[in-house]
Amino acid sequence: MNTSKTASILTLGCRVNQYESDFITHSLSKKGYSIVPFGTPADVTVVNTCTVTAESDRKSRQMIRRAVSASPDAIVIVTGCYAETGTDTISSINGVTYVTGNAKKSSIPDIIDSLVAGSSVKVNVEDLNRAPFDSMMLPSPERIRSYIKIEDGCDNRCSYCIIPSARGKVRSRPYDEIVCEASSLYSAGALEVILTGIETASYGRDFEREAYYGESLAKVIRGVSEIGFPRIGLGSLEPTVMNDGFVSQISTISTLMPHFHISVQSGSSGVLRRMRRRYNSDMLRSSIARLKVAIPDVTLSADIITGFPGETEEEFRETLEFIKETRFLHLHIFPYSIRRGTEAATMSRQLSGDIKSERLHILSDAQKVIKRELLDLYVADHRDTPVKVLAETETDGVLHGHSEHFVEVSFEGKAELIGKICNVILTGYDGDVCFGKIATE
Repeated sequence: MNTSKTASILTLGCRVNQYESDFITHSLSKKGYSIVPFGTPADVTVVNTCTVTAESDRKSRQMIRRAVSASPDAIVIVTGCYAETGTDTISSINGVTYVTGNAKKSSIPDIIDSLVAGSSVKVNVEDLNRAPFDSMMLPSPERIRSYIKIEDGCDNRCSYCIIPSARGKVRSRPYDEIVCEASSLYSAGALEVILTGIETASYGRDFEREAYYGESLAKVIRGVSEIGFPRIGLGSLEPTVMNDGFVSQISTISTLMPHFHISVQSGSSGVLRRMRRRYNSDMLRSSIARLKVAIPDVTLSADIITGFPGETEEEFRETLEFIKETRFLHLHIFPYSIRRGTEAATMSRQLSGDIKSERLHILSDAQKVIKRELLDLYVADHRDTPVKVLAETETDGVLHGHSEHFVEVSFEGKAELIGKICNVILTGYDGDVCFGKIATE
């Protein structure tokens, strides 16, 4: 096998992009390429871009130029979401060899073969509205925490979001394919698997009519759990999937980790309506309350956008009170930024940067207090009862990983434990990180 060929892959954005890059990496390795760090000279470079914000576009362009600069004579392929929305801009960058979108990322290794053979095609971005699910299969883990892509696309038309234009409509992966890939990963030693998608909660909505929203997703979780994984996690979920049927099903799956990232965005019904979300604040509260009753030790994380066009002081305070009431373990707070091509970009009453910055700091300060209180309780609850921590990295004899509640934990241990699930007794915390020691038998 010729191992003189080199390739580098840079991933920007979400877990779905990371999964797709893992597939490209695996496929190129099978073709004889040695994978080298991005930014070093390579024969082939793939930049898998993101377009969720204008800043994501800017960073994507920056990384494309860096790829060209690192290897001026290399094949440089640009793919991903920004390749869908900024095709002309990308194709005009000197040194870019080929631009392709999200419809057929699985074909990139074969595209590279055709480019090496002298193909002159530069742009091939297909219509996502007619694209089927682009199936990929990873036979072995590419990282300690394994991802499985179960869904692509989004049918929501939120007024601030460009992603439906970059990913197309909901397309779900067949159940048997998911279970097959999960079985391969488990046989190859994976201990934790995350089922992810662009709109994970919408898995199966393009199949036959469901008895309740999330029925197909619950079936997939159950099927993967029966393979034997000690830990199963989910990508971000829309709150409306937390209905009686879905919650009752998942609450009985003991290996489903009791942590959920919920796509909240705001605690104000008025703001949610202008965002064109599919729920109001009362529905949001009901969904979360249902989950907390069914899984009493559940921890939650969420995204919040503050300073959305027209957000009044009263609406901002509604979000602040919602955060204090719900008590998220992790909260990702963003100031609203204009995204060209979306409805929200043309809305009146755009807020000033100073107002958005002030509100972000108020929410962040409130969340810091909440997190300290939650970690106080978490440590107190696990001074005698261990948490299960997946050891992910090691520095100077200290292992770092996450518990089943997605709490970051550091503890003393040898590097040979990386990739293992360890029982850890907690002794304290510092900032966002708990620390402890391996439990003795």
